Amino acid sequence: MKIVFTVNTYYPLKDGVQFVTEYHAERLAKRGHTVTVVTPKYHGQKEVEDHNGVHIIRVNIRTKHAIFIGDKRAYKDLILKLTHNADALVNVCTQTATTEVLYSILKHVNCKKILYMHGMFDFEWHTYDFKSAVSFGHKLWNTVRWKYDYIVNRKYMKAYDDIIQLHQYDTANVFFKKKYHIKSYIIENAADDRFFLENNTSDNKVPYLLCVSNYDTRKNQEFILRAFYKSHISGTDLILIGSSDNNYKKFLEKLKSQLDLQYGEHNVYIKTGVSRERTIQYIKNAKIFLMGSKWEAFPISIVESISSGVPYISTNVGIVRYLPGGIIVDSVEQMSYWIQLFCNDEKLRVSVGKVGKVYAENRLTIEEKVNLLEKIITSD
Repeated sequence: MKIVFTVNTYYPLKDGVQFVTEYHAERLAKRGHTVTVVTPKYHGQKEVEDHNGVHIIRVNIRTKHAIFIGDKRAYKDLILKLTHNADALVNVCTQTATTEVLYSILKHVNCKKILYMHGMFDFEWHTYDFKSAVSFGHKLWNTVRWKYDYIVNRKYMKAYDDIIQLHQYDTANVFFKKKYHIKSYIIENAADDRFFLENNTSDNKVPYLLCVSNYDTRKNQEFILRAFYKSHISGTDLILIGSSDNNYKKFLEKLKSQLDLQYGEHNVYIKTGVSRERTIQYIKNAKIFLMGSKWEAFPISIVESISSGVPYISTNVGIVRYLPGGIIVDSVEQMSYWIQLFCNDEKLRVSVGKVGKVYAENRLTIEEKVNLLEKIITSD
């Protein structure tokens, strides 16, 4: 089969959507399918290249401040050309130029059309949305922009042959059922096969808590830092791993210095440039995995932690509360409490981790998810 994916982020960029799209595309290519991924081109990237059996085309199209910019006509023409003799077009996510610019030509795409959702904009207002004029303005603009978008584009949702959601209780799945009367397929996210193996090796002599996430206000590592210091545990480090050095990382480093003065010096390591192999070992050997995000859909980092048998403590975002193997918290104080309890009760910590691992082994493997997608693509 010939399969065309469109997605906002792909190799060499790194995020949850990229990871999921990449394992689907690469596994399908390994099974003998011809797979093309069309994605925005950023500075320094090749316009065309092949990576792990997948043909990548990068184009002048992107989403900036919720507005779609770039050469939209050329992008539409490219997709029509690629899908002329293809078996399936998979648009990944709404609220992106790579999907929504194509709405007007969907009726001219003759192959199977699939929309693969990864959650949707959070229309609920939260305390942090009122933290500053900038955050308030950002939330207001996006609320108006995307509410209008989902109203006027309702007709295009019916143009897809199939729609895929991450979880039965994901907000996007609930929304599509209620507003569009569309029943979607469910394909949960999955973990890299290496997380299920028992070959743990670690250079760390001291036990540590871990967060792996891009340094970003939405990922909210500040929440984790404050909870760690308030937990008053000794003999345990905190390691944060992010993909790039930026202003938020500098903010965290400054905050660490302030918290050291307030609570006494703690071993906190705020890292970048950690290889994928090393990151996997960090996750597999962590005592607890922490997440303080303000918004998530179905976070890959939590999937990876439970696949390793590492219990998580997370804010109540996305569908995380439906994943066994961890604790949901609503405040810094609650996270601090559970950090302290898990660190002081090894038997409890290990038992919670085992529950998550059993769930992941039965439900969250890449092979199973690719099988599901392949079945949807080939079904009548």
